[in-house]
Amino acid sequence: MKLPRIAIAALLAAAAVLAPVSAATAATADSGSDGLQQRIDAVLAEFPGGVQTGPDEVSWQDGAVVLNLEPEGQLAARSVGSCATGAHCVYSGVGLSGSKLTFSTCSTQSVAPLGAPVASMANARSVVVRAYNNVGVVGSVSANSWASTSSWGVTKVGC
Repeated sequence: MKLPRIAIAALLAAAAVLAPVSAATAATADSGSDGLQQRIDAVLAEFPGGVQTGPDEVSWQDGAVVLNLEPEGQLAARSVGSCATGAHCVYSGVGLSGSKLTFSTCSTQSVAPLGAPVASMANARSVVVRAYNNVGVVGSVSANSWASTSSWGVTKVGC
């Protein structure tokens, strides 16, 4: 079934509305997967043609449109580009493109596994991430932001 663009827009708007509205549903259900499943069931009932493709995911049009629901009470992710919340990432391409190397700890670590010069860097953490070369610190990226780093000669990163 092919959804027209207006239906897709309505679907996305409804998904944003359903999350807070589902608080009443969540109040009567166990916190956790039962409340989440009830929210998914409500979305599937409201928007026919969807398929549950994961514990928190519904998709339409063979995955062309995908909805991921946050469990109640969790903070929404604040990723930077494709760099997930709580991590910092280096990319081989400009503008957060190309191959990506993700760091989930703040210890200073080598970027050598990227296999290419670091052209851009994303920081999806709440602290500053520093970039180093063989001499010392060559730049930094503020919390929840990114930078072009092609000219920095980055060999290591850390917080």
